[in-house]
Amino acid sequence: MPKLKKIDKKKAVTFQLVHRSQQDPLIADEDAPQRVLVPIEGKEAKKDREKRIDEQHKYGIYYDDDCNYLEFLKETRDNTLEWPEHVEEELSKRIEKAKATLPSTVFPSKGYAVSHISF
Repeated sequence: MPKLKKIDKKKAVTFQLVHRSQQDPLIADEDAPQRVLVPIEGKEAKKDREKRIDEQHKYGIYYDDDCNYLEFLKETRDNTLEWPEHVEEELSKRIEKAKATLPSTVFPSKGYAVSHISF
C-alpha cells in the first residue's frame, strides 16, 4: 500500500460551509448545491498568540480568550490598513490552488457576496 501524503498545515487552506447567496445566479439551479465553501483565515500560531497576549498585558488587558483586544485600542481616525505584498499574493495562490482541486459548483459565483452565518 502506498504511503499517504501528509498535509502541510502551513500551506493548507481552511474553508467554511455557508449558504449560497440569494444574489448568486446558481441559486436557481437545482443541480447546484445550496451551500458553498468560502475560504477563512487559519488559527493563530502559538508564538503569535503569546506575543499578542504579552502586548495586551502592557495595556492592562487580562482577558484569556482568542479576541484581539488591541485592535480596539487604535485611533478611530486611522482608517488605513497596509498589507505586505507577499502576504496577499501567497493567500490568493493558496486559495486558487485549493479551488483547482474542487468542483466550481461548490463555490459562490464570481462577483457575488457571501453572507457568513455562524452557529
